[in-house]
Amino acid sequence: NVACARRIGAKDSEGTQKVVHTAISIGAIFGIFVAIIGVCLCRTVLVWMDSPENVIGLSTLYLRIYFCGMPFNFVYEFAASLLRAKGETKKPLIYLLISGAINVVLNVIFVIVFKMSVAGVAIATIISQFISMVLVLRCLIKSNDDTKLYLNKLKIHVKEFKEILLIGLPAGIQGSMFSISNLIIQSSVNGFGDVFMAGNGNAASIESYLNVLVDSIVKASISFIGQNYGAKNKDNIYKIIKDALLFMTVFCLIASGIVYLFRYQLLSLFNREAEVILAGLPRIYFNCLPYVVYGYMQLTVGFMRGLGKSVLPMVVSICGICVFRVLWVLIILPIYHTANILFVSYPISWALTLAIQVICFTIIRKSVFEKMLRQENAE
Repeated sequence: NVACARRIGAKDSEGTQKVVHTAISIGAIFGIFVAIIGVCLCRTVLVWMDSPENVIGLSTLYLRIYFCGMPFNFVYEFAASLLRAKGETKKPLIYLLISGAINVVLNVIFVIVFKMSVAGVAIATIISQFISMVLVLRCLIKSNDDTKLYLNKLKIHVKEFKEILLIGLPAGIQGSMFSISNLIIQSSVNGFGDVFMAGNGNAASIESYLNVLVDSIVKASISFIGQNYGAKNKDNIYKIIKDALLFMTVFCLIASGIVYLFRYQLLSLFNREAEVILAGLPRIYFNCLPYVVYGYMQLTVGFMRGLGKSVLPMVVSICGICVFRVLWVLIILPIYHTANILFVSYPISWALTLAIQVICFTIIRKSVFEKMLRQENAE
């Protein structure tokens, strides 16, 4: 996204083409790699998470089928990021809506009609992912600008590949470390029993909608900052930062407020048992309610990535989120073994990480803008 947006902003047609074909190529390769790793290791990871014996068999079956769809998912994400880099966000949304509707229909057919249980759910998912991938690739192939995709030109260009890795790999490592820390949290959740697992899972599903909201604002900010960084337009970058912070504040507070006010009704959509609903409340209180803090944290990281700086925010996020939570689970949770103590680690880690990220962003912004000023004077 950033590599492509930069070149679009700088009106570098050849560079944009190289990024497009490199991105789709590595998306397919990485997707296949992750699929193989996931299929081979999913049961082992479930065992590490202390998953109950009565669910581990079906969970493994689901994950193995699901991981087979990773190449489709990766290529879609890479292609959609290329579209977002030029400001095209509606088409990826439409393609997801289409594939999501197909997913629902196939779920009904496979699970209810053909009685395929979780295998049917997983197969429906990867079919819908394949459809979304085909649609977004078709869009790039039919493009009339520099992001046009030529299948016969798919190739990994070394310079563009290095830039994508330099910006994207730290972000990927950060996301992976987040997942590992969440696995540790999940293993602690599993220790509270089946009812708590179910309630937490339902609350996590509600939280995922808030995450989509945050992610959309962050991705838009990265795209537009990348474009204006390529065009060396500092004033627009300042405007984007202000607008993004405003949007994040308003939308997160509204969404979190809705989740809190209708928490019982939302949790009952997944399970109407009173015990399960009550088990989902701690995550609503400690994760969903202060979600704007998480939004600010992710947005600050997005600002730095848009300016091409990805390593420092990765290091800060890993220390502030992952290391902190692991230490919390290992040291604090055994002493005060309650759900509230487990989930309060989330907002605390967000706030600590945000404070450090703001300092880092201030330093990076000053350095980048001074460099842009020197380049302007040289020209």
